[in-house]
Amino acid sequence: MTTRSKELRLDAPHDVQRCRSELAKVRLREYLSFDSFLCRKLVALLGIVVGYTCYLAGRTAKAFHILSAVHRAAYSEWASKFVERWLNARARQDGQDARSLAWTCARHVEGLTSSSGTARFHDDPARLLGSRVLVLKSPAANEKGVLLIDYTFALPLFAKCFDLTAISRQYHIVLEPSWSGYCDLDILCYAQLDAPVFIQAPKPRDALFLRRLGCSFVPVPLGDNWWVDHRVFRPLPGVAKDVDVVMIGSWGRYKRHHSFFAALAELRARGAELNAILLGYPGDYTREDILRQAQHYHVDDQLEIYERLSAAEVNEQLNRARVNLVWSRREGCNRSSIEGMFAGVPCILREGFNYGQRYAHINPQTGSFSSERDLPDRLLWAIQHFQSFSPHQWVLENMSCQRATAVLENTIRETALARGENWTRGLAVKVTYVDRMQYWNEDEAKNFAADIDCLRAAIRK
Repeated sequence: MTTRSKELRLDAPHDVQRCRSELAKVRLREYLSFDSFLCRKLVALLGIVVGYTCYLAGRTAKAFHILSAVHRAAYSEWASKFVERWLNARARQDGQDARSLAWTCARHVEGLTSSSGTARFHDDPARLLGSRVLVLKSPAANEKGVLLIDYTFALPLFAKCFDLTAISRQYHIVLEPSWSGYCDLDILCYAQLDAPVFIQAPKPRDALFLRRLGCSFVPVPLGDNWWVDHRVFRPLPGVAKDVDVVMIGSWGRYKRHHSFFAALAELRARGAELNAILLGYPGDYTREDILRQAQHYHVDDQLEIYERLSAAEVNEQLNRARVNLVWSRREGCNRSSIEGMFAGVPCILREGFNYGQRYAHINPQTGSFSSERDLPDRLLWAIQHFQSFSPHQWVLENMSCQRATAVLENTIRETALARGENWTRGLAVKVTYVDRMQYWNEDEAKNFAADIDCLRAAIRK
């Protein structure tokens, strides 16, 4: 579905005021959360004081909620270390102690409620199998299988609906969180298992946190953006490069479309009118909300907006673009940047993205970083030099799903052999889409029919 500016006008006074008010709130929230040194330190201190007071008062669940939020936000290094030391002590406590990590995680999982997006899985947990839960290897004699769960929302849901202890005796469990910041009960609820739990952790801060926690978590240097199907996302011969910039993602605040519109407006004032494609689906905003923001900056006539496209249709739109822009400040690993690279489109990534690490997949061959201030000039430069990049070749050699499978297999095999287990067979290759995982070779699903039956039997009654 496509939307252009003529389909919606920002004429009503209440629409104008609502848009201005929303943008003001977004900018203020972002400033306080990311840019104000004083505010960040004060919030860190307040969070530590309130969280620890809740703990001393016996409100352990509330304490976990507050202190883990302080850690994920990375307001302060000393605050993060305080939370880690506190968590380490809770992780060592007996699971029957109401102040322990195990007890709190168990209560968190038990109290999990459904939402509009997860109701179908609550009603029928078997629907997780083959979509958000995939078997990559079947068990054999003294040889565990491998089970992978992706998307953060599915992690506690699987723990609630399935017998984790029984499953962990037969399978190595791999978690693929979809958001940065692993000090999260949705992830920590797997710390209860008396077996290694492998967690994809491409961000050094998250991997270090898992190691410091002192549980059986094993970080794997992968993210969900390693599992792109490059048979779908690929260069298409004969497609004209008639679009300057493409942005992909939900209509969400964290995607920061408004900041991109501000850059387009600045360039327009300088005489450079770029055209752009927005590809997305409903989130915090609707398609109409995004278009209203574009009209606020007077750049709506420079946009094409598409909603709920298939993967193949997204690839077609990517092939039209010269540059792919990822302008979030914090999210997961952002799969669309790699999808674009497989389509031959270089990526501009905001400096400081997530926790500020310099991602290896942003390099002179694939794209560049940009600061907020430099975005207009960086866009012009990348558009003018887009033919000098070769992102497809780099990601094919370094971040293919086959390469990801090898990295995951090596990590699990080393751990299994060190524990005296056998390892005679490798892993199936999988790919990830927005709404599901599937096998690279779809016929491989029939090889795991017995595993699916076994997992169905482990659903809690």
